Amino acid sequence: MEESNLEQTQLNTSQYGIQDYMSIGYVFLLILGVLNQTIYYSFLGINIFEYTTVLDVLISPIAVLSDSWIIMVTVVGLVFLMIGYFKLIKIYYNKLAKKEKYQSGKKKEQLDKVRANFNKKYAVVPFILFVLISMYVGLGIGGGQKIKERINSFDYKYTHQIAFEDGEKKEVKIIGKNSAYVFFVTKEETNINIVPIEGNIKLIKKIKKEN
Repeated sequence: MEESNLEQTQLNTSQYGIQDYMSIGYVFLLILGVLNQTIYYSFLGINIFEYTTVLDVLISPIAVLSDSWIIMVTVVGLVFLMIGYFKLIKIYYNKLAKKEKYQSGKKKEQLDKVRANFNKKYAVVPFILFVLISMYVGLGIGGGQKIKERINSFDYKYTHQIAFEDGEKKEVKIIGKNSAYVFFVTKEETNINIVPIEGNIKLIKKIKKEN
């Protein structure tokens, strides 16, 4: 009877389809992307919502991941690692259930409860969500604190050269950029510059790192 209940739990199907889960997942990533940007710029005293377009909100989760290939590889790796870990756990508990001491009594009841939880269709999802939340929030806090300390101590190198429409050129340290604005600092100024791209900036050129 208990084995039958376990099988019934495993075969239980969700009322939501794959498209529903993808939509929910995308909204969840949007929230994380906005949260990451809000935390990052709050360390710099900037209310990013004043400089954010709808497009920036929609691409915010991708913008965070694409900021570094290391971040993207790490996230994808952690997700697959979590999925693989859950599969190994299920295999382990299924083998454990075949042992004689788990065939009856209290140990069998406890093991059946554990197996039922791990055999749920989307049991791994809460753990993946936890990894994503930790990553987006952690990157926002860590990145914001780090760049703030470097700006205050002038401990940074120029990363880009900006050519303005009026012909002026500046070597700057870009600390952020979206579809409408670029945020940068120079060692000649202590404040963060927030400049609209359209009508002001002609070219943003990355400075090659010295060997």
